[in-house]
Amino acid sequence: MKNSLGSIYNIAKKDLLIEFRNKDVILSISGFATIIIFVFSFAFDVGSSFSSSTAGGILWSSISFASITGINRSFMLESENDTLGALIMAPISRDIIYLGKVVGNFIFITISQMVILPIFAILFNFSILSIEFIACCLLANIGLSVVGTLFASLTIKVRAKEVLLPMLFLPCIIPILFSSIEATSLIFEEKSWSDLSTWFQLTIAFNLIFLIFSLFISNVIYED
Repeated sequence: MKNSLGSIYNIAKKDLLIEFRNKDVILSISGFATIIIFVFSFAFDVGSSFSSSTAGGILWSSISFASITGINRSFMLESENDTLGALIMAPISRDIIYLGKVVGNFIFITISQMVILPIFAILFNFSILSIEFIACCLLANIGLSVVGTLFASLTIKVRAKEVLLPMLFLPCIIPILFSSIEATSLIFEEKSWSDLSTWFQLTIAFNLIFLIFSLFISNVIYED
């Protein structure tokens, strides 16, 4: 168990060190999402009557589209440097490789949101400083990382991966988007935890099901 956690940590650390040197993934996610949010802020009349559900939809649509761009970029770096091949040859389980990549992508998305969310809050005049909203973001980030890492791993050697990856990723994250948008809308309306519990439970259930499925097929994902 300790060795497995150490391997997951080392894989995630490797990805973070590469990212802090190049800054490709975080800039891709935060830059793309910020542009989308800016466009929507000009397209909609943001005022006191602006719908909280509309704001939630804009936020999570922006983050989900930007996330797949960043995850795709992270795996392109793996392909260019052939570091994934080296990981596959290492004497560790394939599910450990997958979990290490998930942790790395989760951190990338979370750091990017630290840039995206203050801009969103300023442009749309919604408060993001609450425990409920942080919990919503972290649960959604886990799901985006789990799904994105799975499909990015499957398409890394495909010639048209830039096209295929979004086609696989976006339909599968509909439960995450739906529950996150609904939860965010309720949070912006200052509802209680009991009102949010259903949407949080839906996100947790989806994350667990997809994570178990991904671990089960990890040997197929990372074929030599």
